[in-house]
Amino acid sequence: MENNETQASLQALLFVLRKRIAFVLAIGVAVALVFALVTAFLITPVYSSTAKFYVNNTQDQSTSVSSQDMSASKSLAESSIVIVKNSTSLLEKVIAESGVEISAKALKGSITSGTYSGTEAFYIAVDHPDPEKALAIANAFYSVIPDAIPEIINKGDVSQMDPPRLATEPDSPNLILNTVIGAVLGVAVSFLVFFLVEVLDNTIYTEEDLKDKFGYPIVGLIPTIMMEEGGRAKKVRGERK
Repeated sequence: MENNETQASLQALLFVLRKRIAFVLAIGVAVALVFALVTAFLITPVYSSTAKFYVNNTQDQSTSVSSQDMSASKSLAESSIVIVKNSTSLLEKVIAESGVEISAKALKGSITSGTYSGTEAFYIAVDHPDPEKALAIANAFYSVIPDAIPEIINKGDVSQMDPPRLATEPDSPNLILNTVIGAVLGVAVSFLVFFLVEVLDNTIYTEEDLKDKFGYPIVGLIPTIMMEEGGRAKKVRGERK
């Protein structure tokens, strides 16, 4: 019984796909085009510039580093990220250093940060519609953080690892990805709508539809008679019984 229902469902899907394939593909292309146009002309591109740092638990670089020191350094890297995102005074120093007109709240919302696979290294990425301003702010972080973090934590050492670079391509939005998403959504939604319309349609079109719906054999046809002007009868089509 379950196999028959599964087979019937697959047949229904294939039937809808064959019947509506042209419409489904056309809608998919149309939605993809809409997504592409919105992405290209209505969404402001955002550029990203990243400053990278390395944290050492001990400020004495001549001593050997133990596993305990490495674990503490990883913890300091995570603490440094928390401080960068929540210290208003540090953010204000960065703003003053960068020369970019932006509030501390807006700056906090424009940065992303994290560690590299749980290592002692961490990064601060700055997002901005202007790549030059994104670079200026990232450079300010690169300059301010090595001195500011040890002053707040009172231990450890933050070293500059990799300076920020000017972004030549926007980090978002992704035109190709959004276009593909639009095409997939268009095809999926249109196919689902056509499938539901087909499944919920109880109209009888053929003798086979009548047999499938009621399971009874067709005994005969009763013709439909329509009266023309002048009183003459004309048989138009037959109703199945």
